[in-house]
Order: sequence, then C-alpha cells, then structure tokens
Amino acid sequence: MSTKTIPAQTIKTCDCCSVTMDGQNSRQEGKLTLNAHALDMHGHACADATRKFDLCDSCLFDVAKAIDSAIAARKQGANHD
Repeated sequence: MSTKTIPAQTIKTCDCCSVTMDGQNSRQEGKLTLNAHALDMHGHACADATRKFDLCDSCLFDVAKAIDSAIAARKQGANHD
C-alpha cells in the first residue's frame, strides 16, 4: 500500500472583483488594511473596526488611484475654505 500526501491549497479571491488570484493577476500581492476604532455614542473608542482586503493587481491600482483622488480633492477643498 502506498500513501500520497497532498498539501492543502490556499486559494485567494479578490475582495473587490471576486476573481481568483494567481501568479498573473496578483504579482503585487495587494493587501489593504484600514485601521480604525469604532466609537461609542460619546465618541470614545470602544471596539476594533479594522478592515482588511486582499486585492488583485487591477483592483489594487484602481483603489490606490481612488484614494489618491479623494485625498487630492480634500486638499483642494481645504484650500478654498
């Protein structure tokens, strides 16, 4: 009798577009972590509200571009006040 051990396979999917990530679309191994605290009704931190996302290369680029645009817009808005 022979025994063959097959290791477990980890399959990741993009949290944005749900594509299965592989060597072609996840070369950057994109991860986005938003660290935050949930606040109670008095404005005090009461729980962890951190969110973590695994992103394919395309979505990582799109999300980074959206963040850059949002920051630039906020800065431009602050200059007009």
